[in-house]
Amino acid sequence: MIRGLYTSATGMIAAQTQSEVIGDNVVNIKTAGFKEQLASNISFPSKQIYRTGGNSTSEALALGKMGTGLGVDQVTRSNVQGALDVTDVKTDLALKTLGYFVVQTPDGDRYTRNGHFQLDSEGMLRTAEGFTVQGEEGPIGPLSSDFRVSSEGVISDQGQDVNRLRIVEIPEEALQREGQSIYNATEGVQALVGAQVQQGAIERSNVDLSGQLVNMMSVMKAYEANQKVIQTQDELLGKAVNEVGKIY
Repeated sequence: MIRGLYTSATGMIAAQTQSEVIGDNVVNIKTAGFKEQLASNISFPSKQIYRTGGNSTSEALALGKMGTGLGVDQVTRSNVQGALDVTDVKTDLALKTLGYFVVQTPDGDRYTRNGHFQLDSEGMLRTAEGFTVQGEEGPIGPLSSDFRVSSEGVISDQGQDVNRLRIVEIPEEALQREGQSIYNATEGVQALVGAQVQQGAIERSNVDLSGQLVNMMSVMKAYEANQKVIQTQDELLGKAVNEVGKIY
């Protein structure tokens, strides 16, 4: 009975984690370049149970396996390309392939697909947070307001090529999220060959709101079902403690 409480409790915890992931997706549905987060469950090891009888364990009758609960194994990202919104703003850049822009932060290089950039007062290309966008030749800028970016990421200004966007690929397992759309990487950062960029456009989040609502309903049903099981188990346990062995 106690095991049943434990199993249902792990189910509730997993459902709670899934609901937090879904909530995060919904909050970031308008964040440029945001990738849907996916929580995957893992079942804890099941155990063989027996009905004992006789004087030896060899006489025990196998009843089957009993689950010991589940948890969230990992949270990954969906790398499906988000739709492109054409803005005609020169500082807006969208990746049309896999990969990440590189930005310089006080803590070192970080990575993002959010290409909603801007020029500061000195003409340096920066993120909304103020991080400098990196090119193969270092920080990008100073630029005039009429700079151009080719589909290959080459930046030209006043008729001259001045830099090229630094775009990298990173193994999924090496990415660590920091904030809404900024990532750190533990290893495996490599230049992306064949990256494609569109100037004057933004990649939307790839989160589908209707799908998230359906997932949330499913998660809430699972949470409520486990909650009811715990209530039932608690009532039965109370009866076992208070009534078994009572003499009437």
